[in-house]
Amino acid sequence: MNKQLLSTTGLVLAVILFLSFNIVTNDNMKSARVDLTEDKLYTLSDGTLNILESLNEPLTLRFYYSELAGQDLPSIKSYAQRVQELLEEYQRASNGMIRLIVINPTRFSDNEQRAKQYGLQGVPLEGGTDPLFFGLAGGNLLDGRETISFFQPEKEDVLEYDITKLIYKLSSVERKSVAVMSSLEVDGKQYDHAKGEAPADGDAKPWAVMAELRQLFNVSVLPLNVKRIPSSIDVLMVIHPKEFSDSALYAIEQYVLRGGKLITFVDPYSESDIPEKDPDNPMSAMLKSRSSNMPTLFRAWGFERHGADVVADRKTAIKVDFGARTNNQPIDYVLWQSIPDDQLNKEQMITQQLKKVEMATVGRFVTLDNANTTVTPLISSSNEAMLVDKRVVQFRNDPMALLTKYQPGTLSYDLAVRVNGKVKSVFPDGVADDSGQKRKISGHLNESKQDIDVIAIADVDMLQDRFWVQLQEFYGETIAYSTSNNIDFLINSIDQMSGANGLIGVRSRAGFSRPFDRVLDLQRDAEKRYRTKERELQKILKETEQRIARMQVERSGSDDHILSPEQQQEIAELQTMKNKTEQQLREVQGNLRQDIDKLDTQLKFFNIGLVPLLVALVAIITGWLRVRKRTHGRKL
Repeated sequence: MNKQLLSTTGLVLAVILFLSFNIVTNDNMKSARVDLTEDKLYTLSDGTLNILESLNEPLTLRFYYSELAGQDLPSIKSYAQRVQELLEEYQRASNGMIRLIVINPTRFSDNEQRAKQYGLQGVPLEGGTDPLFFGLAGGNLLDGRETISFFQPEKEDVLEYDITKLIYKLSSVERKSVAVMSSLEVDGKQYDHAKGEAPADGDAKPWAVMAELRQLFNVSVLPLNVKRIPSSIDVLMVIHPKEFSDSALYAIEQYVLRGGKLITFVDPYSESDIPEKDPDNPMSAMLKSRSSNMPTLFRAWGFERHGADVVADRKTAIKVDFGARTNNQPIDYVLWQSIPDDQLNKEQMITQQLKKVEMATVGRFVTLDNANTTVTPLISSSNEAMLVDKRVVQFRNDPMALLTKYQPGTLSYDLAVRVNGKVKSVFPDGVADDSGQKRKISGHLNESKQDIDVIAIADVDMLQDRFWVQLQEFYGETIAYSTSNNIDFLINSIDQMSGANGLIGVRSRAGFSRPFDRVLDLQRDAEKRYRTKERELQKILKETEQRIARMQVERSGSDDHILSPEQQQEIAELQTMKNKTEQQLREVQGNLRQDIDKLDTQLKFFNIGLVPLLVALVAIITGWLRVRKRTHGRKL
């Protein structure tokens, strides 16, 4: 009786302890977790913590989430919990400087009206009556307001950056000033930024990079005939300085000599610089220059963009489908590069956390032997890159020929560099004015006051939208999804050069698609072995088809429909050759997948079949040992 009572009491106590433990841990440890991701995406970064510690005025974050509308959407519900937990972590880490308010905006309520006033997006759901609000509104004491209109689950890998950027913009940190000079219409043609529209449908709209810069900096656009660059500019960006005048180069040089920071994008062949077509002379557009450089300044600073070479790299090539030119199949386009993290300088804060940078028809920099400056590579090619004359791209670009004729090199080339050191002016007497007399601007310097700080990139196209961002419309709002770290490289450069390092530690933590390196190596090896043969067979097949067509046109005798026996025999032989060539071509194209399919089978075996086989083997051995032990015991 006592034993039964003790057992019952013990069971009741165990249940009570279990429930108590769950209640206590749920209330006090609900945010506790172990972050096993490679880049610690679920842990606040040091950069975020530094920004939170530097807050000197309280901020209020209002998290709007429609619980009822999200009940039937498990993925949204789970992501909303993730967002709320992360916001609570921000609140805890802010030492009381952030106040978080979680709001459930029901239909026709005051909370719903305020959410709309903040600019948050209410998404209508099919079959539902209440719209789904899932956004964040932040405010400071000065009535500053920043919002995330809707948390896109597809952007979860940049969730921390988006929230930290919102907090950073609300803080009292003074925005740095960035000026842009460009021969391209990177800021649109007569674009009205207040209204977000161009005056005419045919006019160019700003590149997405300009909108990103305006979120964090005070951005101005300088004319190409500028005589003097204000010292109040923290960083000057020069994009595609195509045929800049001496006056413009002089203004840039004097700005740098006075201690100004310069980031310049030059290019041997800019894909973004598309010349206007002349209906009367179709060749004129092809003959126009699409390159840019600042050779006199670069040489004075100890380096140069070398010649007319374009860097081709099979190892980092981006797959591109050129339609009929590549048989409607994507191939490695060796002139477009996806630069991985191991080719980015990990000792420089600008590039140490980046994962991938995409570039197109990129040039290279060479350090001069007599350089008095320090030239530090930031982005480099692989050691298998080769050089291609830009005229090959300009006049007879054949992606398949570039691939089949590719010969791996043994050198790595500098694609982006940072230059520091004392330099002298290349315009010691100033530049000629309209009357032809040389004049100096006020405060002219013949040498730099301190070490100059210049970043040069041998590619303009990396700033163009298609190489770093995908833009999607979401209920009237344009959402930007980064596909590479190009914009992070630029903003990191501005931050680091201007001394505003707040977001560098947060930006670019997110990983993009993680490639199967072994599969990519197999693809490159297979294409290297089979693409040349495929091209030869396609050439033979095309010639055979042309000969058959010619033979069928050539008739003998009075009847146009009668072929001579010799012609019939030759056509039959050509048809046999055509069929044989087509069969060989199918075999070659099948071989492109053979090694990959073999690896796929091996992975499936290891992931699916190996563990059950091992368990079964252990069970068989264990059973056999038991039977053997039992049999041995009986004999004794």
